[in-house]
Amino acid sequence: MPKISAAAKEARQEQILQAALHCFAQRGYYATTIEDLVTATGLSRGALYLYFPSKEALYLALADRWSCGLETAIRARVTPGLSPAAVLRIIIEVTGAHVAAEADACRVLMEGWILGRTIPTLAEQVESQEARTIQIFEQLLQAGVASGEMRANLAIRLHAQMLLATLQGLMIQWHLHPGTIDWQRVADDIVRGLCPAWQSRAG
Repeated sequence: MPKISAAAKEARQEQILQAALHCFAQRGYYATTIEDLVTATGLSRGALYLYFPSKEALYLALADRWSCGLETAIRARVTPGLSPAAVLRIIIEVTGAHVAAEADACRVLMEGWILGRTIPTLAEQVESQEARTIQIFEQLLQAGVASGEMRANLAIRLHAQMLLATLQGLMIQWHLHPGTIDWQRVADDIVRGLCPAWQSRAG
């Protein structure tokens, strides 16, 4: 049996992920069967399992890819010397753009937040991603307070959790009412609320 080149393997994996993404986004995790995935990919069950050993593994890969894509997009916008507030604005704005550009993947991700209650491996992934996001927010808030750009009395942990909850809630709202969220204004208002009172009035 001839060996598959790395490029061909990567292309096939991408084909599988795209087909699975469409299935999960349209039907949801539990309603999507292995046969649905086999039909969507055009592969045999055995060939599909060579790349992903289970439906769960496919779902995990999709949720992880969404987060990795978001991180890559944020890094592309962040440049040395930006203030903590500027970086926070970028995170919020890029999140909004990513939600719109990767709508199906975002739906899969959001369903994963609920599925984490019943699928242990997915729970670990969700908890890890949320912990990482909160840590990033905490670091930005601490840097903002240290520089005087943000209020000295900020409850760092609480506000980091509030930022995560706000973004997650807005993601849900965008899917319920597509196009109704002005992410740039959201970013401006959130950052303004973190600034000292005099700076907020000046803004």
